[in-house]
Amino acid sequence: MIELDFALFNLKHEEKRGLMYRKYFLDRLAPFFFLPRVERLIELGELNFRGCQISLPLGPGNLNLIEPELKQNIINQTAELAKGYELSIVAVDRRLKQQLLELSIGFPAIFGDNFIKALTYALTLRALSRRDIRRIIIVGEIDGFPQFIGGMSTLGVPISMQTINPGQYEIMNYHLLYESGYAISISALNPQSWDKKDLIFIFDPAQEGLAMVSPHSCCVCLTNNGCDLAPELENKLSKNGLVKSLYNLAPIMETCLLAEAGILSTNGEQVGAEQPLDLDFFAIQQVGDNMGLWDLFLDKAI
Repeated sequence: MIELDFALFNLKHEEKRGLMYRKYFLDRLAPFFFLPRVERLIELGELNFRGCQISLPLGPGNLNLIEPELKQNIINQTAELAKGYELSIVAVDRRLKQQLLELSIGFPAIFGDNFIKALTYALTLRALSRRDIRRIIIVGEIDGFPQFIGGMSTLGVPISMQTINPGQYEIMNYHLLYESGYAISISALNPQSWDKKDLIFIFDPAQEGLAMVSPHSCCVCLTNNGCDLAPELENKLSKNGLVKSLYNLAPIMETCLLAEAGILSTNGEQVGAEQPLDLDFFAIQQVGDNMGLWDLFLDKAI
C-alpha cells in the first residue's frame, strides 16, 4: 500500500448547475452517484509530503442542499477511504467547515485554523526582525481567537482588532484587556489610518479586498481565498489539479505538520470525537520552523 501523509477531502471549485443538482434530485441521487472517491495522488515535491485527494463531484452550495443524514454518510465514507491508507485524520476544504460542524461525526477533521495562526505568528516574527512595526492590526477573527491574541501578545507589540461592528466584541475585549492583561484594542475598521509601520492580517472574507488597496502597509490576506502567499508551494497544488487557495493549502499543511510531529489529532478542530491532546498553534509553528517550512512564505509576504 502507498504510504501517505495526508488525505484532503474537497469539492469542486464551482457549483454544478442543472435539474439533477436541485435538492429533490440530490437527496435521491447522492447515495448512488455523488459518493466520495480517491481522485488523485498529491505530491508536494521538496517537502517530501505525499497525499491523496478525496473528492465529491459537487460544489459547496450543492452539498449544502443535501439532507444532514446524507451529508453525514458522505463524510463517514470519506473517513473510511482515509483509513484504507492508514490515516486517522482528514484534511478538509475550509469552505466546508460550518457545514461539518453542524453534523455529528466521530473522526478528527483538520480545517487548518492552527496552521493559519502559526503562519501569522511566523510572519509577525519575521516582520519584527526586518521592519519598525508599531502596531499589529487584526481584521476579523479566527477560531480560538482569545488564545490566539494571548499568543500574539507575547511579542510585545500593541494589537488592534478592527471590525465593522466593534460593539459585538465589547465583552471579549473586556476579558482580554482587563482580566487577561493583553494589550489589545477593538475599534471600527479604518484602513485610512494604516501606514507603513502597521502589520495587518485580514481574516474577514468580506474585507479581503483591503489587501489590494493598502499599498503603503504590510497587509496579508489570510481568508479562505487567500493566495500568492507561497508561490512555489501553491504551484505544486496547481500541478496536482488543486486550486491554490488557503482553503486547500491550510488543512493540507496542518495535517502534514501533525504527521511530521507524530501527532494524530489536534485540539479544537476535531468534529464530534473526544480529543486526547491539547495542542495549540505554537506547536504547529515550532514544527514548521524546525523543518524550514516558513521560508516558503516569509520572503513573499513580508
